[in-house]
Amino acid sequence: MLNSRKPGARLVVVASLSAGLLISQAVPAMADDPGDAGADRCFPNLICEWADGGTRTPGPGSTQPGGGGGGGGGGVPVCSYHNVEWPCHDPERGWFDSGDGCYYRVLDTQPSPSDRVWDGHTNADGSVYTVICLGENGGYQDPAVRFVDAAKAPKVVSPEDVARDLVYHKIHFPDPVPGLAPKETAVVNSPVWLWVENSGTPAPKTASAGASSVTVTPRLAKVTWDFDGQKVECDGVGTPYDPKYGASKSPDCPTEFKTGSGARKNGVFAASVRTSWVADVVVSGPGARKFTIGGLYRDSGAFTFRVAEVQVLN
Repeated sequence: MLNSRKPGARLVVVASLSAGLLISQAVPAMADDPGDAGADRCFPNLICEWADGGTRTPGPGSTQPGGGGGGGGGGVPVCSYHNVEWPCHDPERGWFDSGDGCYYRVLDTQPSPSDRVWDGHTNADGSVYTVICLGENGGYQDPAVRFVDAAKAPKVVSPEDVARDLVYHKIHFPDPVPGLAPKETAVVNSPVWLWVENSGTPAPKTASAGASSVTVTPRLAKVTWDFDGQKVECDGVGTPYDPKYGASKSPDCPTEFKTGSGARKNGVFAASVRTSWVADVVVSGPGARKFTIGGLYRDSGAFTFRVAEVQVLN
């Protein structure tokens, strides 16, 4: 469900251990949505399709994708009304009905049986919804609250699909910005500190799935550094270097290079850093359960890092 973005420009990273932290700005690459987010469901009373990789564009009210994932197709669920595309689901307005151009969201707390909004019906016949219809000029009319017969109610997709919509389109995962020390040139078999700037965890998001509520909470799973195929994995974002640490090793993301970069192109390692995320999902209400969405990641732009051999003279 993610649109791809092109990798950022190359970035040269050089630093000295005594100089402290380095924050390297890079434009990240956005990966595609994992295949398990497939569009195998839609809405029987709607004209729907799943936009994929720029072949179709979400209509008004859609948002930019916020997370990365690996492989596969997928896309934003798109509905059509009078030949204009609209998102099939909106976290605030509910589910779109292409028959009348309105969004329907079932009230979390249904009115008392004596409320006249039921219009002589009971909850055995249907539910009370907030209904927001499109205006003449492409905006929205004022919301209305009314009873909707169960047979005519918009068909919603599963909580799993709602969770994926939140993950791929409403949660904005931060772009990893690499930090390394030493600053100028690292030395073989000497400590190198690695950390990631701009690494705050996104806030949880909640949306309705029919009568159920879906809450998605992101968390960082790991950080992977790649120096020309030499991988360094860390559980967290690492600790920024400070001169007070001297020649000590990083407490949570240390590494040392066993060989120099002199034999590499231009005498440097081509490098990048990836932050891998998971999203913990809690479904409350009917069908309450918990599950996790994985395969989410963000990549930094490419940068280079120099590692020197130390020559000892007798």
